[in-house]
Amino acid sequence: MATKTTSSSPSAIVIVGAAGRLGAALLSSYSKNHHVTGLKRAELDLADPESIRRALEPLEYDRLILPGAMTAVDYCEDHQDEAFAVNGEGPQLIAEISAAKGAHVTYISTDFVFDGLSDGSYTEAAIAEPLSVYGASKLKGEEYVLAASDRNLVARVSWLYGSGKTAFPEWIIGQASKQDQLALPEEKIGSPTYTEDVVEYLALLLGLDSGDPPASGIFHLSNTGQCTWQEWGQFCLDAAAAAGQSLKTRQIGGNRLKDIPAFVARRPVNSVLDTQKFTRHTGVTPRPWQDAMREHFAKTLGR
Repeated sequence: MATKTTSSSPSAIVIVGAAGRLGAALLSSYSKNHHVTGLKRAELDLADPESIRRALEPLEYDRLILPGAMTAVDYCEDHQDEAFAVNGEGPQLIAEISAAKGAHVTYISTDFVFDGLSDGSYTEAAIAEPLSVYGASKLKGEEYVLAASDRNLVARVSWLYGSGKTAFPEWIIGQASKQDQLALPEEKIGSPTYTEDVVEYLALLLGLDSGDPPASGIFHLSNTGQCTWQEWGQFCLDAAAAAGQSLKTRQIGGNRLKDIPAFVARRPVNSVLDTQKFTRHTGVTPRPWQDAMREHFAKTLGR
């Protein structure tokens, strides 16, 4: 889904983390109607304050979007200082530089700020109690960005996938092509979120089509509905089989998070984000995760 063409004045937008899955999608879409500068790690290193200053201080921009982050959850657990530098202190400096320019900042955050113990979906008002270093570092980034300006925006996403880089759908299909048996946690629930939809929903929050002032505070962005990791994996294998891919197994068994020894960091069992605030603000209800997945597979699997 692409940003619609309107008569509103083009914005000057900086995207930090333009080589990532979401950053690349934002750059591709928003460049059609706006003046966009995409900064990759070689041009702006979130762990290096001098790199941040060199990259941003000469630029003039209205909005900055920050999807760049250290997202390797288990790596963060063993590299706490680096995680907080990239996900917390770097965004803090970016927000301060941007505030001095009068520019709005959007910080892309995560469902990992929650402990996953809720019985229902998480609203923006729910208390954030991260279980991992990754979640704690992202929560600190949220706090720093919102403290720099009350105009700034935090957009939390969950179970993100999309074109450009391998994500869970591609990984599980690849595993099924090599292994006779597969199992995924049957107790972990969340809402898969399509990158292309996040691009559209952010455009609405930022007023890129309407010319309205950008939203501020915290918003949750995800596709609607929920599933377990096991159900998500099964949906992916069913789509791959229907597209004619050769799989050694077509069935995902169930296990528990504790059964995965490779996981160092604790993960929230419940990652379902409530998106009603977004709908009240924009009038748009995110589409079901299954519909978004079908569109993704139509592009990537040829059906």
